[in-house]
Amino acid sequence: MIDPAIVSIVMPAYKLRYFEKALDSVLAQTYPALELVICDDNPTQAIAEVVERRAPGSPFPIRYHRNPERFGELGSTIEGIGLARGEYVKFLHDDDMLAPDCVAALVQAMQSAPDVALASSRRQRIDGDDAPLPDIHATSFPFAGDVVLDGPELLSFLADHTINFIGEPSCVLCRRQDLLEIGDQLMMLDGRVIHWVGDLALYAKLLHRGNLALLARPLTRFRVSQDQYSQAGRDRPGIGDQGHDDFRRGVRAMGWYHGDGDARLVHVAPLDGGHAEPVDLLQAIQAAYARGRAQLALRDWQAQRQLPPAQRALFDTRLAELGGGARLAVLLDARNADTAALHASLHSLLLDGAAFATLSVAVLGAATATPWPDPRVRHLPLASTDEAADRNAALAELGHADWLLCASAGTRFCAGGLLRLLLELVQQPHCSALYADEWLALDGQTLAPVLRPDPDLDLLLGNPLATAGHWVFRRALVQELGGFDPDHDGALELELILRLFQRDAGASIAHLPEPLLIATAADAAAGAEARQRAVASHLRARGYAAAQVHALPGGLQRIDYGHAQQAPVSIVTIAQDNLPALQRLVVGLLETTAYPAYELLLVDNASDSPTIGAWMQAVAELGNGRIRVFALEQRVAQAEARNLAATQAQGDYLLFLDADSAVVQGRWLHELMNHAQRPEVGIVGAKGVSADATITHAGLLPGLLPGAGHAFAGEPMAQSGYMGRLQVAHRYSAVSERCMLVRRELFERLSGFDAGGFGDGGADVDLCLRAAALGEWTLWTPEALLLQPAAPPRPQSADDALLQRWLPVMAHDPAYSPSLGLEKPGGFKLGESEFSWQPLAWKPLPRILAHPGDAFGSGHYRVIQPFQALAEAGQIDGVYYARLLDPVEMERIAPDAVVVQRRVGDVELAKMERMRRFSTAFKVYELDDYLPNLPLKSVHREQMPKDVLRSLRRAATLVDRVVVSTPALAEALAGLHADIRVVHNRLDPRMWGDLAVTAATGSGGKPRVGWAGGASHTGDLELIADVVQALAGEVHWVFMGMCPERLRPHVAEVHPGVDFERYPQALAALRLDLALAPLEDNLFNRCKSNLRLLEYGACGYPVIASDLPPYQGGLPATLVKHRFRDWVNAIRQHLADADASAAAGSALHAAVRRDWMLQGANLQAWHAAWLPD
Repeated sequence: MIDPAIVSIVMPAYKLRYFEKALDSVLAQTYPALELVICDDNPTQAIAEVVERRAPGSPFPIRYHRNPERFGELGSTIEGIGLARGEYVKFLHDDDMLAPDCVAALVQAMQSAPDVALASSRRQRIDGDDAPLPDIHATSFPFAGDVVLDGPELLSFLADHTINFIGEPSCVLCRRQDLLEIGDQLMMLDGRVIHWVGDLALYAKLLHRGNLALLARPLTRFRVSQDQYSQAGRDRPGIGDQGHDDFRRGVRAMGWYHGDGDARLVHVAPLDGGHAEPVDLLQAIQAAYARGRAQLALRDWQAQRQLPPAQRALFDTRLAELGGGARLAVLLDARNADTAALHASLHSLLLDGAAFATLSVAVLGAATATPWPDPRVRHLPLASTDEAADRNAALAELGHADWLLCASAGTRFCAGGLLRLLLELVQQPHCSALYADEWLALDGQTLAPVLRPDPDLDLLLGNPLATAGHWVFRRALVQELGGFDPDHDGALELELILRLFQRDAGASIAHLPEPLLIATAADAAAGAEARQRAVASHLRARGYAAAQVHALPGGLQRIDYGHAQQAPVSIVTIAQDNLPALQRLVVGLLETTAYPAYELLLVDNASDSPTIGAWMQAVAELGNGRIRVFALEQRVAQAEARNLAATQAQGDYLLFLDADSAVVQGRWLHELMNHAQRPEVGIVGAKGVSADATITHAGLLPGLLPGAGHAFAGEPMAQSGYMGRLQVAHRYSAVSERCMLVRRELFERLSGFDAGGFGDGGADVDLCLRAAALGEWTLWTPEALLLQPAAPPRPQSADDALLQRWLPVMAHDPAYSPSLGLEKPGGFKLGESEFSWQPLAWKPLPRILAHPGDAFGSGHYRVIQPFQALAEAGQIDGVYYARLLDPVEMERIAPDAVVVQRRVGDVELAKMERMRRFSTAFKVYELDDYLPNLPLKSVHREQMPKDVLRSLRRAATLVDRVVVSTPALAEALAGLHADIRVVHNRLDPRMWGDLAVTAATGSGGKPRVGWAGGASHTGDLELIADVVQALAGEVHWVFMGMCPERLRPHVAEVHPGVDFERYPQALAALRLDLALAPLEDNLFNRCKSNLRLLEYGACGYPVIASDLPPYQGGLPATLVKHRFRDWVNAIRQHLADADASAAAGSALHAAVRRDWMLQGANLQAWHAAWLPD
């Protein structure tokens, strides 16, 4: 047996804070042949003491070396290489950590091929508390598995695209001999030290010698904290530019660059063998980063779906009123699961709280030495090798439960989804089964949402993998139906669901639109035959003896119902001025269509061209009676023309087909009639694609106003689509009139298209929704393929007509999950989590939709913070969001009140007008400033309309109340609205309540005097410009935020502005002896609030302020007139008596804390202002 090669872990040590964690990760390594070389650069004995304490327990030698002087990180690294004895060197910096098998895996990678000169792995960024940080471009792993990259090609790539995706020194392992040959020029190229990307300089020298082995699993935890000099530097924009330039020049100077100025292609091969393929590495990194960001967004979306304490109390009360939560038993199949998978499921299910007291878990087939310590868990032995028999035995054993859910061990449940399920089941007394949404874990890390529509038998039959899992069944009913059918092993749940559909056409099946669990993606091939048999059995039970089930890729299925007869169809096409398109349609239809039982009705809608009518007559004569032609004397709307043509039709079915369509498939009409002849189906639509092979019609989503509601518009036609919905037939709320097949009897019962109400468009949606109201299904099939250009935009008048009649239906489309957004054309993109997370569905609290005008200052103080505080206090429910929503989005949320802050632009006022028209919610307009009189020097003047007063008057007509921040502002706006309320600005105790008030100590003997504020205060600061200059020798001036260039020579400290969340701490950290609040005297400022005084007071600062109305409300502050001597005298008086000044600050602090916090009656004022009396 060959002894393993020795690996020397070289550890330059300087910082103590994380050193022991780094050392622990070395001591935990599984590789047997190690030595640790520590080069100590710390000026104290702290590192040495840790090593002395931990060395006796080390399983391998630790060689400690104390540098005789400060070597720095690079110098210590070079020293450590010289001291090392191993064949390989593994670097580790003193704040990073290694996975236990890091060294073993990297050595194996190095030894996988003789030409590997450098081995590294993916790394996980962590913060100062060891918490994971999201990936940046450089840490995004661009490959699917372990790979080998061509070293010289990678070197050229890095010279053009200097992205260190290889990793920091703590990530890599290489041969010591290579390092010794490089010597003390580790991080130099062409004689120049490479700063900021010096690690790439080292890698360049190694990649010139060989290839890079890169492992997909994160083996290093790379720390990012402000304690690091390198990180502090990275936070300064542009600081690394010179180092990047030097690296690129150095690679070229060494003669190692073989690119063309944009080297992207690098040959990459699987580490375990295989052919190397060229990869666009830049594109791969960017795509990996985008995937990572998308996954982070998905996890954040789910993380928001939890009940805060106030809402949880209301939820528990509601459950108690209903007699407690549902008695639900979860049957976990653990036959093929390990202990970790089972424990993950149990941890996610067995939650604390009264709501979960009625939930129980039965574990099937897991033999564990130690029973789970919770009385809600029981273990059931396997009754046989028959899965159906085991489940049926469990049904009998679980007699205490009303409901049963089956899942595999390893499935993790979402707490918010569980809560909603336990309440929903109690509220569904007539429900036979219920299903929820879920997440799929595709590879252990990647999550994909499965947001299902309401019960859709066709989607269930076409994609059972995505729709037939993790249903909740009424246990007694399952037993009554005979339990799980042993003849359908492999598709037990699907077969049971289909029996339930057969029982009452799905009327007793409910859908909870909330992710309930995270499940491992199933193998599409496994159980495919069983699923086909279950579906075929179901179809026979429904009377389709000749039906056939065809398997499609990805576990999808297509059904041919095998109708015995071919019912006659009347195809109606309206011709209007485009003869070439009409000719293409008619010729293609006649030559291609295989379905025999049809007639073609061509209608000349008073076209301008006489040649159209003549051509139609000519083709009719050649049609042997199959083609009939009608001419309208005057042009009418398309809907009316179709209605007129329908009166002349002879077929049992009407197919409305636009003249710009083209028939490209022989069986297109067969496929439409395959579904139209089913008794429950009233309307069928086809798949439309453009000449560039993208989707133009795949069903309509009426609530998706962008893009006229066209689902998947612009997607490649070969795509599977969300939940396979581009490849299987399923229900929609509407399909387009451009190819719409309707049962003639239904069309006549509906009196055709409503041409009067929808002359501008939307008649197709209206017809489908009226049919749905009669219980008729609208179906879309991808098997009927037509060439059609993209639909023209639908005018707003048509949208408005639909909203007027169908708004509630459009907002709650059974074919479209409420968790999917409505703002992007094509749809099927995840919407904002807070829009659909509405656990208090019974509305015990008023629901408010608030639209802040910004994400900082005024938006926070006047909207976001009052909203958050009221919600935290359990007084409101709802959501705040910057963008004004369209009427359908608003209807989904169903607010009782809408708060709109400071919207004055024409586009936003138009949205407010639609809000007024289509929403019955109480509407509030929020203003914090007198916008008609913005100071001349304000940076915000350009953002305002020229006639802002006219805009304000228009806005006021669209709301029920105006809320302002001061009495002066209310007076200035008098006459704008009949109901103007004043609610003062307050400080949120969550941000300002626990602020540490630190006594100032001066700076260099000078008192610290300062100001803080944003970019809109140019005029205010000019008032004290001479004061600042005159006192520069007496005080230490401190400014935060804005500081005019004129003042900078006299200001000792200028601190940049910070994020709003960090502002209180940053303001307090200025440690001022005295704070100034100058205000230019104008109507705008006279209408302002005392907010600056409150902020200073919360920090305990004494204040000198302008003697203007905002500061004349009685708070203890020194008020001065706008005279140079008054400001100077007031400042000197404060500083002459430090004790009195500090007492003034304390008095202001006490008054602010007592009277001006956002709590108690102050918070109730917002509640009263936002809701009707």
